[in-house]
Amino acid sequence: MGTYDKACNNAGAVRFVQEHIRDSEIIAKELGVPVENILGLAAAESQYGTGRIAREYNNYFSMHGPASFQSGQVHPKGSAKVWVATYPSFLICGRSFASRFGNLVRGKKDAVDFVKALVKAGFNSGDHKTGGTDNYVKITSDIIIMVGRRIMCPVS
Repeated sequence: MGTYDKACNNAGAVRFVQEHIRDSEIIAKELGVPVENILGLAAAESQYGTGRIAREYNNYFSMHGPASFQSGQVHPKGSAKVWVATYPSFLICGRSFASRFGNLVRGKKDAVDFVKALVKAGFNSGDHKTGGTDNYVKITSDIIIMVGRRIMCPVS
């Protein structure tokens, strides 16, 4: 089975890509990055839209509150310290991400360079000891690359 087949076999992931590609194109164009960088980051942060924060609060980029364009903020389950921003839509959440991190990732076309810039900016520390995700650059850049392949999958 080829890479294309593997990319297209996950119907939920392909559906996520199809549902959010137009909004991601808007953000990507503003930042001068490939659409898969934006869409892949959202996929990584929201587990392809299945994560509770994405489902309940339209927060696909793990944006903490207060944040630009948020419609509100809530404490996620199990935390009285952290605020999570809530949004009316994927596009507004993406604009919030671009407002906060856009200058740091602008023009970063390569997936690894894009994610490294996010780590450098403190988006994710890349280390579980400081609240981040170990191997964040590899994990997230791999998802971005896979999303690039999923963009080519047939529309269902």
